[in-house]
Amino acid sequence: MLVKAAKKLAQRLDELLPAKSRVFFIYTHRNGFDRFCNGLKANTEISYWCYTALKEHFPRVSFLRLEKEKRARIDKISPHDVVIGHVGETFTQAARRTKKLITFQPWAGIEERCKEGFNCAPKEVELGFFDQASTAILLTSEYNKREYFDQPRNFWYPYFQTFQTKKRVRLVHQPIDLTRFPRVKWEYKTDDFLYIGNDAYMKCVGDSKRLVEAVGRSLHLYGITRKIDHLNSSQVALLPKSADFFIQPGMWEAQCVSILESAARGFIPIVSPETGYPYEHPYLLRYGDFEYNLNVLKKLLRTSAEERKELADFLHRQLVEDEHHNTWKKLTDVLVEEVARLL
Repeated sequence: MLVKAAKKLAQRLDELLPAKSRVFFIYTHRNGFDRFCNGLKANTEISYWCYTALKEHFPRVSFLRLEKEKRARIDKISPHDVVIGHVGETFTQAARRTKKLITFQPWAGIEERCKEGFNCAPKEVELGFFDQASTAILLTSEYNKREYFDQPRNFWYPYFQTFQTKKRVRLVHQPIDLTRFPRVKWEYKTDDFLYIGNDAYMKCVGDSKRLVEAVGRSLHLYGITRKIDHLNSSQVALLPKSADFFIQPGMWEAQCVSILESAARGFIPIVSPETGYPYEHPYLLRYGDFEYNLNVLKKLLRTSAEERKELADFLHRQLVEDEHHNTWKKLTDVLVEEVARLL
C-alpha cells in the first residue's frame, strides 16, 4: 500500500512541475489486471494497455477520465501538451486548452449508430470532435473498414477522404490478451450456447434467446445479471461444460471483444459479420434474418463432436496467428507514433 501511495504521490508531483509538453490520455478507467473482474470490461483493458505504452515512451503522461474529471486536472493542460483519447466531456474541455488533439475511440460507420444513445452520438457531434483533431485513430473491425470507411455510398467516406487531405486517419483493430484468455474448451458435446457481455440493443441478446429456445437448447448468459471473474480459474472451468458455441446475431459492433475472447477460450463463434468477427466459417448468421439463422442453428446442431472440434481448432489457430488481434503492440505503436509527431 505504501509503494502504491508513493507512486501516486510522485505522479501528482510530476504533473505540477513545469514542462515544455506533456501527454494527457483520456479514457474510462485506469486499473491493473483486476480489469477482468465482474465480466468483460473492454474499456478498462484498453486504458491499461494504452496508458502503459504511453508511459513507457514519454516522460510525462497523465490519465484523465472520460467524464466527471476534476476541473483542476484539466486546467493543467497547456498549448504545448498533446491530448489523446476518447471524445466526450473531458475532450471538449481539453480542446479549449490545446490544439494538439488526437481522437482515439471505438468506431463503427453504420448510420443507425448516429443518434443519442448507448455507445452512440449524433453525426454532427462526432464530426465536430474529429474536426478539432490533428489525427483520428479509429479502433474498428475489418468489417467496418470494408463496409463503411472504404465505401463511397456511406456518408463517412467523403468526410474522411477530405479529412485525409490535411490530417491523418489511422485504423487499428481490437486485440486481446491470449495469456489472460488461454484456451480452455477442447471437447464439443453440449449442444448449448454461451453469451458474455452486456445487453445493449445492437448486440441482439433477445434474438439469441429466441433462436436458442427455438432449437430446444440452453443459453448461458454472463455479464448481464450473472457475472464471471475471468481470473477465477474455478469459475472459468465451468464454461467448457456449459456450451459449445458463442452466439451473437448483432447489428453492429465497433469492437468485438467478447467474441474474440470467447474464440480464444475455444468456443465456436456463431455470430453475424456485422459484429466484426474477422474469420469466415459455414455457420455465420445474418442480422435480422430469424428464419435463415434458425436454419443455421439446426444445421450446426447436426454436426458431430469431431466436426465441431475441427472447426474450433481451425478458428482458434487463425486467432493465434493473427498479429492484428493477438497483441496489443500493434495498437499501442500507432498511439505512440501519432503522439510523437505532435510533441
